[in-house]
Amino acid sequence: MATQFPETIGVPRMPEPLAEPIIDPIAVQINQSIDRLIFLLNQRRVHLLATLRNRREEMRADLVARQEVEEELVGARTLLEGQIKHNMLHSMQQKFVAEMEAKLAELRLNAPQAQELRFLCNTQDLEEHISRLGEINQHEIPPIPPMPVIPNYSAFQQPIVAVGKQGSVRGAFNNPRGVTIEPESGHIYVADMNNSRIQIFSQEGHHLNIFGDRHLKSPWGILIHEDNIYVTDRGHDAIFLFKLPELTMIKRVGKEGHGSEKFYYPSQPAISPNQHLYVPDCLNNRLQILATNLVFKDTLRHKTMKGPVDVKFTNNEMFVLSWFDNLCIHVFTLSGEKSRSLVTRGRGMQVVIAYFFCLDGHNNIVISDWSAHQIKVFSPEGDLLHKIGHTKPSGLSIINNSKLVCTSLSANGLNILSA
Repeated sequence: MATQFPETIGVPRMPEPLAEPIIDPIAVQINQSIDRLIFLLNQRRVHLLATLRNRREEMRADLVARQEVEEELVGARTLLEGQIKHNMLHSMQQKFVAEMEAKLAELRLNAPQAQELRFLCNTQDLEEHISRLGEINQHEIPPIPPMPVIPNYSAFQQPIVAVGKQGSVRGAFNNPRGVTIEPESGHIYVADMNNSRIQIFSQEGHHLNIFGDRHLKSPWGILIHEDNIYVTDRGHDAIFLFKLPELTMIKRVGKEGHGSEKFYYPSQPAISPNQHLYVPDCLNNRLQILATNLVFKDTLRHKTMKGPVDVKFTNNEMFVLSWFDNLCIHVFTLSGEKSRSLVTRGRGMQVVIAYFFCLDGHNNIVISDWSAHQIKVFSPEGDLLHKIGHTKPSGLSIINNSKLVCTSLSANGLNILSA
């Protein structure tokens, strides 16, 4: 018979090992981010409270200074009243004051009651408002435009920079015409008419580049607006659009004719305040209005606009130089209504022959009278202000309202004039 062993009673079993706790990395990152955010908010609160305390101290100092000034005024008034009492005119002064007080009382009866204004500062409310404010983005604050500088025309003598000569090599000219300034770089762009190209110079007179010689025939006017370069060409009776900085030709509009998008001697263009391109269509006696991408918009005519060769804009007016009919500058509103005329040949502005003009920071008219060998400056009303001697000046432009850039027909050169 097999031996039977009794069952073991009350013997404890060994406990099973505990599983290691599971760590969630996302929860750890969230906790770390919350701790960091709390730390930054505490830092911001401490900074704002310190700023508030400083501002409160400044306000207290201002209040103390104001009280001191008020005390000084009260003392001065007391002294003045004491001096008036001993003055022979005291009785007259009292009578005058009585009349003024009676008049003031009458006005008060007829005037609405004014509410008393008080300056209250609740520190707790101020802290709550400051806590809601975000930081100011300095890039969003528009810069304050500088006051316009007017060139000292009366001190202009010999050019400070003179480049060019007759020829077709780089830097030489053959009948240069329009000139303009590239705003970003300050480079000078010159329409070299009979060389069928545009030349670029620095303000120190260094030759930089040439473009347009594969497309242009007789470039006359030139204008830079944003990254667009507009060149009018009298050989093609067209206007060309080039792009900065590549100087590639993008578009050509026009041919000889009298309809829309046709030209007959296009001249110096300009951009209007509403961002339209105005092109003087000289022998068609009109201005053609285009979009900046050279899409035709409209035509502007006027019976006094005969042979327009240049146009300039202010914020609310348009100046048009008409070559025929006694060489006038006609002034129009931006809607095209005639305002006035500044007669230039033989009387009034006393200019003989001119193709280009420009406006300075005060809208004074600077015009190149190549027949008289002078650059003349007139007020917006047509009063002669200055005369500057220059050999057959043609295209004109102003650098930063302080220097004049001018092309010379007889010298086939480019000059920069300054005081």
